[in-house]
Amino acid sequence: MATPTTPQLTITLLGATGRTGREVLSGLLKRDIHHLKIYVRSKQKLINLFPQLLSDTRVEICEGEVTNQETMQACLSGAKIIINTIGGYSFFPDGSLQRAAESIVMALQGLRNNARTDGRKWEKPRMLLLSSSSRNERFAAARPKLVHWLIETAFQNGYNDLKLAHKAVLVDPSLVSVLFVQPGVLIEEEATGSYISTEEVKLACSYEDLGAAFVDLALERGYDELREVGVSSELGNRAARYAPIMLRKIAAGFFAAYVPGALHITNFLEGVQRLIW
Repeated sequence: MATPTTPQLTITLLGATGRTGREVLSGLLKRDIHHLKIYVRSKQKLINLFPQLLSDTRVEICEGEVTNQETMQACLSGAKIIINTIGGYSFFPDGSLQRAAESIVMALQGLRNNARTDGRKWEKPRMLLLSSSSRNERFAAARPKLVHWLIETAFQNGYNDLKLAHKAVLVDPSLVSVLFVQPGVLIEEEATGSYISTEEVKLACSYEDLGAAFVDLALERGYDELREVGVSSELGNRAARYAPIMLRKIAAGFFAAYVPGALHITNFLEGVQRLIW
């Protein structure tokens, strides 16, 4: 059995208002944690989602752009665990994953320089980075070649951004220890239990199960030597249930990659949807 964390641990969470980040935050708040720093672009948006944070003495909120080094260093300072759930727009290139990763690395480099200047030994933190099962060679090899090609092609923009984010956080192994958390297809449905494995990944993972897995991976020391791990829902291999969802996502990816003006069309349709609902 994995060993629980020490009670004095400081954790930094990035991406707390995103779909995965909200589930991670919900899980962390239920646990006996000592100090939680949350990095967000909009504090008000976070408070609207989690009004209880205003009275939670364990929580410190850091607000600013992800590229703001002063704020980033303040939020990462003292953190033993960094949970990065910042997501990008997988259908269209925006570089958000790479920018966030590079900013985190730059901030950690600054903190390490400060420690050395003060004569302190640098204790590298552990970072859990939201990745994808498609970035895992073992998991990718287990897929039918046609399915793998369809997924890689449909989500090429997001995967290219993720690849650059991986490269950024691995630039200096003495700076930070990294665990890539690699779920299957992310699905909006009720939790069926998180399945954590280095050997296999199931077709799908609910956001709730992914959030629970992040919390376990962060707080249990038995996972500290892992470099990449798959996360699925316990009932994540229900092919008949998930195939239509996967096909819709793949079709949307091909539309984004190969139809001229796809981004403008998508933004227009989303705007119309917001007006209707």
